[in-house]
Amino acid sequence: MCGIAGIYHLDGAPINLAQLQRMAGLLRHRGPDDEGFALFNTQTGAALHLKGPDSPPGVDLPDMRTVSEQPLVNLGLVERRLAILDLSPAGHTPMTTADGALTLCFNGEIYNYIELRAELVTLGHAFRSSGDTEVLLAAYRQWGEACVQRFNGMWAFALWDAQRRVLFCSRDRFGVKPFYYVKTPTLFAFASEPKALWASGLIPPQVDEIILEDFLAGYEASRLDGTMFANIRQLPGGHSLSISEGAFVIKRYWSLPVNPDIGPAQPDDGPAQRVLELLTDAVRLRLRSDVPVGTCLSGGLDSSAIVALVNVLMQTEHGIPREQLGARQKTFTAAYEDHVSDERRFAQIVVEQTGAEWHCTFPTAEGLRADLERFVWHHDEPPITTSMYAQWCVMRLAREHGVTVLLDGQGSDELLAGYLPFDVWVSQLLRAGRWRQLWRETLAIRRVGSRSLAGVLARAVAYQLPSAAQRWVQQRWSGRMTGLRAGVAERAMRRRRHAFPPETYAHLPSHLAHLTLYNLPRLLRAEDRNSMAFSIEARTPFLDVRLAEYISQLPAVYRIHAGWSKYVLRRAIRNLLPSAIVWRRDKKGFVTPEQAWMRALRPFWRELFHDRPRLSDWLDVGLVRKMLAAESTPDASIMGANLWRWGAAEVWLRQIERCA
Repeated sequence: MCGIAGIYHLDGAPINLAQLQRMAGLLRHRGPDDEGFALFNTQTGAALHLKGPDSPPGVDLPDMRTVSEQPLVNLGLVERRLAILDLSPAGHTPMTTADGALTLCFNGEIYNYIELRAELVTLGHAFRSSGDTEVLLAAYRQWGEACVQRFNGMWAFALWDAQRRVLFCSRDRFGVKPFYYVKTPTLFAFASEPKALWASGLIPPQVDEIILEDFLAGYEASRLDGTMFANIRQLPGGHSLSISEGAFVIKRYWSLPVNPDIGPAQPDDGPAQRVLELLTDAVRLRLRSDVPVGTCLSGGLDSSAIVALVNVLMQTEHGIPREQLGARQKTFTAAYEDHVSDERRFAQIVVEQTGAEWHCTFPTAEGLRADLERFVWHHDEPPITTSMYAQWCVMRLAREHGVTVLLDGQGSDELLAGYLPFDVWVSQLLRAGRWRQLWRETLAIRRVGSRSLAGVLARAVAYQLPSAAQRWVQQRWSGRMTGLRAGVAERAMRRRRHAFPPETYAHLPSHLAHLTLYNLPRLLRAEDRNSMAFSIEARTPFLDVRLAEYISQLPAVYRIHAGWSKYVLRRAIRNLLPSAIVWRRDKKGFVTPEQAWMRALRPFWRELFHDRPRLSDWLDVGLVRKMLAAESTPDASIMGANLWRWGAAEVWLRQIERCA
């Protein structure tokens, strides 16, 4: 896990080493263990490899600080390394092949690197290190750009192929690891975080008003390659790009399969057994580490399943690194004195069953206020909810207890209908004329009680309306976006309808695939920033490509059945965890006492929106001020979630203003 960056002057102009050093400095939190630079003249083939002041003893390279003259190079790669596999100097990056033909800067983990290395050895490749970076280089040499199809992991990398004179870049299938870039006719620059691009002096920070409007309205970004910066793009998950002096090509190499079938009225247990096998192996691979490993534990189904599986593997697998896990696995939980948000009683059940070592952190409004500037700065964009701050606190707690790798349940909600889209499921049954099954599911939804039955049925019926009528119904929601200027709400809703057209609600699998495409990336971005702020690698077993593809190709009934979301997962782990966890009815979704926090922060919000608000072009500032000045609490007149988004965006805009 690392921070990577690079500058490529396509016109051959020399790069400024000071800019590369500034980029490396801005990314130090992502990789405090090592620092490396690889410099190239793409015309002559000359290359220079350097270490930095944070490189450990044993890295036998010249120090960047000893370079007295500006070398004539037009391509520079930099990496800040968080050492996870192969902690020796042999793991130094950027890594170059013995013949100097290939050089790689790489952020992420290839979890199946041991299996790939064994295959590559049979094909004649030799290895000098024990980690996954050299395996990636050999895989590219063997299979070219198609090598990414063989990887099971998370990655963002840039690989310089000196023979082809091509810079090949790629991002993992779901976009777990970030890759931001700037492209002009003469410049290509990339980095793990936007701040490294504009802080280098290459470009100024400029707000993308379209993406900002989407955020303020509470929607996902309407462009998959968009960022909150007008002059910075991101490579979407499942895409690669190649660039040379004469070409710039972006290609999609993977997409999540979708099975639109409803499936049998009574699902069998075969898929549940297969899900258990795949999830177990996904956890097994993600325990590969040369540094301490822990697990996030919210008390929900996903994190509890991971903790239970780690416990099983620790007892049955001799290859599990016990020296990194400890005698008992370490778990980390965000807890609250507010009983509505607190899930400790469920986490405790899991801890008691597994014997895990349990650590709790207690996020508060006061802590959020104290951390707010640093929290927003690390995220590069306004964090979407206060839940992100709870995750921030969990990562900090793990770092305080010496853990460098954390397993987490991210991705399960999108794959397995964890957001309880019963309306889409009922709509699919209605369209298909599955009346008997529709009646049973309706009764089950009422019995389980996870969602209002009246609301579910009303939305399901609305999905049967013609597209124009559905658009009219959606348009009525703009009136509920109190505080936003009318034009802002209307434009955001129009883009939302384009990203989520009526056909995406036609059946459950299509809807979930769209959530994976649009909603999941912003959650993964937040997890990346929260974890890397404390130099922690977060790993997501549910996004194992084998597991994700298998689940996505199951009929819809395995996602929701008998009023239960994540049905196939519940069946898969029913013998691993107590029924109180497996069949929980109260889906919380990693919540915080957000409304109470917004009340506590009201004096700060008043001051923030009184002092020349930077959001004046998007918010009805007079109305917002009136709401904050009223005796009634903010959540009585404005949703706490909205107030958080607007406040976070205001803080972010002021930070950008100071850096411009």
